[in-house]
Amino acid sequence: MRILHVITRLIHGGAQRNTMMCAAEQARRGHEVTLVTGPEAGPEGSLLEEAAQDPYRLIVLPDLVRDPSPARDLRALVELWKLMGDHRFQVVHTHTSKAGILGRWAAALRRVPAVVHTPHGHVFHGYFSSWKTRIFREVERLTARTTHRIVALTEGDLRDHLQEGIAPADRFVIIPSGVSLERYRRPSETASGGQDLTIGFVARLVEVKGVLDLLEAVALVVARFPRARLVLVGDGPLREAVLERIQTLGLASHVELLGRLEDPAPALRGFDLFVLPSHNEGMGRAVVEAMAAGLPVVATCVGGLPDVVVDGETGLLVPPRDPEALAEAMTRLLEDPDLRGRMGLAGQVRAEEFSDQVMFDRLEALYSEILTRPNK
Repeated sequence: MRILHVITRLIHGGAQRNTMMCAAEQARRGHEVTLVTGPEAGPEGSLLEEAAQDPYRLIVLPDLVRDPSPARDLRALVELWKLMGDHRFQVVHTHTSKAGILGRWAAALRRVPAVVHTPHGHVFHGYFSSWKTRIFREVERLTARTTHRIVALTEGDLRDHLQEGIAPADRFVIIPSGVSLERYRRPSETASGGQDLTIGFVARLVEVKGVLDLLEAVALVVARFPRARLVLVGDGPLREAVLERIQTLGLASHVELLGRLEDPAPALRGFDLFVLPSHNEGMGRAVVEAMAAGLPVVATCVGGLPDVVVDGETGLLVPPRDPEALAEAMTRLLEDPDLRGRMGLAGQVRAEEFSDQVMFDRLEALYSEILTRPNK
C-alpha cells in the first residue's frame, strides 16, 4: 500500500509518538510510507531529527502549522493536494485536529480511496475558548463526511465524539494508541514501605494535563507524608507557572522537575505510584506505560482514562479538577503497600491490551477493509 500520514507538528507527545511508530512499522512491513508534518516545535521538544532516521519518507511543509492562519492553511492545503496527486496514495491517515481538517479535504479533492483520521482525543474541552471550540466542532462535523473511518482510542473517546455529533457511530472504529510494552516492563518487586515514596507524573506541562491540580494535591499529601516526593517528567508552556506554584505551596523540597526525557522508562522504574490528573484525555499512553512498569495509577475519570484504568483493580479514578479527591486517592495508596503491589501486577496484565502490535495489526486490517469495500 502507498500510505500517507499527516500531522501538524512532531513534538514530544503521545499523538506524535503514535504516528511515527505506525509509519515506521508500516514501512518495515513493506508498504510505501510518507509522513508529512509542519516545522513547528515548542518547549516540549522536537522529534524531527528522530523521524528523519526512521524508514519512511519525511516531508516538512513550511505552512502546515497548528494555529489557524487562513493564508498559510490555504497554501498547506494546496501543497497536500499536489503531493497526493504526485504520489497517488491509496491511504491517507491524518492525525490531530488541524492536520485532520486540511489533510482530509485534500484527500477528498483527490478522491483518495481510503481516508482515515485519528483525533488522538479531541479539542472540545480544555484547549480553546468557547467560540473557537464551536468553530472546530462544526468544521469537524463537516470534515467527517469526507472520512471513511475515524479512529477512537477508547470507548470513552468514542462516546465523547458521538455526544458532540461529529459523525454517526458506524463511521468510527476503536483502536488503542499502542505502546511498546517491553521497554517499560520491570520484574515484580516488593512494594516500598514507610513514607519515603515517590509519586510520578509523565506528561507535557500544559493546562489540560492537570499538573497544577497535582501540585495542590501534593501539598495536602505531604502534610501526612513528610518524606513523600513528586517527580515531574515533561516540559511545556506551563513550566514557569509550575515552578512558581511549587514555591508558593512550599514544595521545593518535595518536588523534582526533571524536564523532558528522551526515554522516560528508567524514571518510571523509580516511581511507587503514577498520577495523571488530566482534564481531557483520549486514552493516556503514559498511563499504559506506567501500568506496564507495574505501577498503580491514580487518574481522572475523563475521556478514555476509565477505559484504561480499572477503578479499584489497576488504580483509582477521581473527578477532574479536584485536588482534595486526588490527594485522598494518593494517600490511600501511600498508606497501603500491599494494595500498590496488587494494583501494579493487575496493571501489567491490563497493559497487554494496549500493545503496539495490537494497534499495527488493527490499522492494517482497517486499511485493507476500506480499500476492498465495493462502496467506500
